[in-house]
Parts: sequence; structure tokens; C-alpha cells
Amino acid sequence: MSETAATAVGVEAQPVHAPMTTRAFVARTVSRIQAGYVRRPQDPKARAALAQLRRGLGRDVGEVPEILEYTVNPDAPRPRSDEATHDERAIHVAMTLYGLHQQAQPQPMHVPHVGFGEALGRLRYAGGSENPGVVRRFQALGTATDLGELVHHARTLVTLLRGAGQGFDYGAFAEDLAEYQDPRRVDRVRLRWGRGFYRVAAPDQTPSIASEENR
Repeated sequence: MSETAATAVGVEAQPVHAPMTTRAFVARTVSRIQAGYVRRPQDPKARAALAQLRRGLGRDVGEVPEILEYTVNPDAPRPRSDEATHDERAIHVAMTLYGLHQQAQPQPMHVPHVGFGEALGRLRYAGGSENPGVVRRFQALGTATDLGELVHHARTLVTLLRGAGQGFDYGAFAEDLAEYQDPRRVDRVRLRWGRGFYRVAAPDQTPSIASEENR
């Protein structure tokens, strides 16, 4: 029966469900946990969820069964094998790193529209002058040749971001991680992060002309 015919006989057309992308799934899941964690009184379930996610750090997808409810996107296409897909690995990494990032932080560490590279760029100048250690670690991140090596560097950087109270968009990050596993797209991700990192301007430490003339 056509939509017109269904309407004619009084059958209300049902809205079509748009499948959640990896980006949308992670953003929604993180936002739900975050809302419970940063509120006062704190939601014990959110605190427990973060602890469970941290147990998944550095582990394979599926190795920690209790976090699958936070890492399996029900709208993802059905896999053709039992091997984890790029998106499943990306979600697992993003969610477990978020568990580390949000730990003991009273403010949200998932910050929509702030890219991973931009967040690290802000960290670069967090003390007012350039932190060469952050630059060195960011450059090492860009040389990672596989997801495991990338996660090793990202974990250190996320720990630094947590210390500075600087968050970023975990939905976008998960999307980046999925692309990073595709050799045809990895350079796009590196460029995206590099643009975000190097476009953060250094604090202006140059005296103004007027100040110089008044000395």
C-alpha cells in the first residue's frame, strides 16, 4: 500500500528510523554517562560505567564483556565475520579513553565541536608558553602505523588533557579512529588533527608599539 493510500484509510505513516553512525552512537553514549557523573548528587551507575570502561583500556574488543553495552552500536551493519570491524574498534578505543579522561573530573571531558587536534593545541600553550613535550608527543602520534601504536600515544595525551581539564569531542574522535584504520584515509585524519593542533595561536607575548614608545 502506498503512503497516500495508507493515509487515505486512516493508517498513520511511521517515521523511518535513521541508523546511528559511529559518531552519533559514541556522542550519545558518552553524553548519557557524563550527565550522570558530573551532576550532584552523582549517579553511582555513571561512576561504575567509567570504572568498567577503564578496565577495557588496552584490551581487545569483546575481551571485557561488561562494557559491550557501551561499545556495541545496535544500528551498525551486521559484520561478515567474527573479527571486530573498524567501527567497533574505534568505538571501543574512544569509550575506554573517555573512561580514563573523565575520571575524577567535575567538568565534562566530552566537549562537542572541539576536535582532538584542537584540544591538544590548547594543551600546547596551557602554561602560557609552548610545551615542547606536548609537541613531541603529538608528532609521535602522527607517526603511528597501526591502531595499537596510536592508542599507546593517545592514552598518554589523554592523561595530559585530563590533568589540564581540557576536553574534546569523543563522537568526532571515534569517527577519526575508524578512518585511521583505512590506509586510504589515514592521511586525512593526520591532516585534520594537524590543522587543529597548529591553528591554535600562541599567546601574544610581543609588546605593543605603544608600550615600546612609552618606555
